[in-house]
Amino acid sequence: MKKTNLITLFSIIVFSFILISDLYAETPKSKAMTKKCPACSKLYSAETKFCGEDGAKLVDITAKLVCPDCKKEGAAGEKFCKEHGKKLVPLTETAPSQETDAIKQKIELARKYYKEGCNYCDAESYDLAIESYKKAEEAFPDFPELHYNMGWLYGKLGDAEKAIRHLQKYIVLAPNANDITEVQSYIVVITQAMEKRKSVVDTFKSRDEVMKKASAEQKKKYGSVIIPAGEFIMGTDEAREDTYPEHKVYLDAFEIDCYEVTNAQYWEFLEYIKKTNDHSKCLKEEPSGKDHTPRFWDNEYYNVPDYPVVRIDWYDAYAYAAWAGKRLPTEAEWEKAVRGMDGRNFPWGNEWDAMRCNLSGEPKPVGSVEAGKSIYGCYDMSGSVHEWCADWYLETYYTETPYKNPKGPDSGIRRVIRGGSRFSKPFQIRTFTRKSEQPNLFNVALGFRCAKDAKQK
Repeated sequence: MKKTNLITLFSIIVFSFILISDLYAETPKSKAMTKKCPACSKLYSAETKFCGEDGAKLVDITAKLVCPDCKKEGAAGEKFCKEHGKKLVPLTETAPSQETDAIKQKIELARKYYKEGCNYCDAESYDLAIESYKKAEEAFPDFPELHYNMGWLYGKLGDAEKAIRHLQKYIVLAPNANDITEVQSYIVVITQAMEKRKSVVDTFKSRDEVMKKASAEQKKKYGSVIIPAGEFIMGTDEAREDTYPEHKVYLDAFEIDCYEVTNAQYWEFLEYIKKTNDHSKCLKEEPSGKDHTPRFWDNEYYNVPDYPVVRIDWYDAYAYAAWAGKRLPTEAEWEKAVRGMDGRNFPWGNEWDAMRCNLSGEPKPVGSVEAGKSIYGCYDMSGSVHEWCADWYLETYYTETPYKNPKGPDSGIRRVIRGGSRFSKPFQIRTFTRKSEQPNLFNVALGFRCAKDAKQK
């Protein structure tokens, strides 16, 4: 009986020892590791790679816990300091303060350029937005929102490969984001679109062959129309102040292109410049060193002959028009060509109709929307791309404009652009809406058409 009691007592002691050992045992290694954001100090589980607040790459920290006041290390299993009662915090061994400060500075710089890029996007200055986003990426490459925006913007600009790369980076950096499924679906869509665009030139050996053939065809297809002399209503009293007041203007007869200048037509101009180096038609005051090649000319957008040429600044448009034996339309000529003589709000009439213009965000060949042409037969004057006019811009010009053949102010800082683009909102493409840009600006939504004086009979 005594032996049995002794064994029982021994068993109880052993069992108690095991319980106590388990109580004070160190946490398993997998739980002893966690991660911390070097910028904001927020803690994360070991599986997380990037901070959800600022996108910073997390750093490993040990499970060694210390008192934030006395800095004494707590014993295994302790959560509070014995002396001060403060909750123990991890002692970071992998992110010195100097390194943390440097990362914070990079993040702040990236955020600065990111916001700058967003502002350019809002202003539809997409090429400038890309430049700012690139600077942000250089400062801090692991910024999820940045890659999301860059992916969206490259998709908008037709650069599918870069769009996919940035959106895939976004998925890696923010795997738990609410819109991951949507982003993955968009990647599939633009991948399919990329394959479709590549097929455009599959039947030809090079862009030159495509453009040479298309240019010859377009000379027969894309003509101009004569706008008869007479009065028309210009401006309005029901929009922005730069359209005030509504007034009558008389114009002599003139001729204007029915279509915006295409990639193929502009390619022929560039080939002439390349072969002859003849810049005699260019404006003498244009910036030095210009060869009039649009930026990103190797982009696949320019493989499509019938797309309107874009990324054209005012000097490029002026030079092409002069080479073609034409000129840029005055603002008054442009408005009469789109508006007719009855003062309509849109080329087709006074009522908005989304099916009569291209505001889809996707490029289309010129003249794609038959129902959207003006009363004179001019296509794409609302939507598609913004179009340069000859005039300098002055907000108050309509208060002092001459009645007959106005040509704009004698000087200025910005040139007039008209017509809205495929990225515009409906109110921005009305026939009387005015906009302006500095003459050396170019973007993916900016092109032109040409005009000339009508021959006197």
